Amino acid sequence: MRLLFLLVCAGLAGCPAAEKAPPPNTRYQAVKAAPTAKAPPDPWCDLEFATGTGAHLVLPPATPARKSVGTLSTGRWVWFNLWATWCKPCLREMPVLLGWRDRLRQDGVALDVWFLSLDEDADELAKFLAAHPDVAPAPSLRASDPADFRAWVKNYTFDGSMPIPIHLLAAPDGRIRCVRNGSLDEGDYPKVAALLR
Repeated sequence: MRLLFLLVCAGLAGCPAAEKAPPPNTRYQAVKAAPTAKAPPDPWCDLEFATGTGAHLVLPPATPARKSVGTLSTGRWVWFNLWATWCKPCLREMPVLLGWRDRLRQDGVALDVWFLSLDEDADELAKFLAAHPDVAPAPSLRASDPADFRAWVKNYTFDGSMPIPIHLLAAPDGRIRCVRNGSLDEGDYPKVAALLR
């Protein structure tokens, strides 16, 4: 009798056994659930905060990767990019991100871009940066300790195990406005420009 119920139930949409799981409610969850599927186009941010509600962005426990760096600016947008030398999508998107910065500045949007490397070996990172001067220009940092980094990033993301690249965008008030996981696409520029207005 149970077998007959299951066979009949499998053909009906209303049976609990035949119901499908609800679709993921964030782009990151969709990508994590089906890595080969194309992420839905909206929303662009995995986490988006209303003005004045996100956590304040502060520098993580880190050391300068290139030269001495200052402090995060207030009164300007800050784009914090988490990357590593072994992350091919990270390396591909860095020139795109710097191009967006320049384009936005030309349009009157005050934007600083910071790079945080998650490479564990400082010497290997230094060699890579010396060989690739166009990658991660200053201000550029290296996370000093994986445990400290994980504690820091959990202040801004919903999942401390999010794969890189990760993008944190802080508004001129210093608060996080948007968190995005995954690589950028050149076609995303209009969404980014609208977000940073």
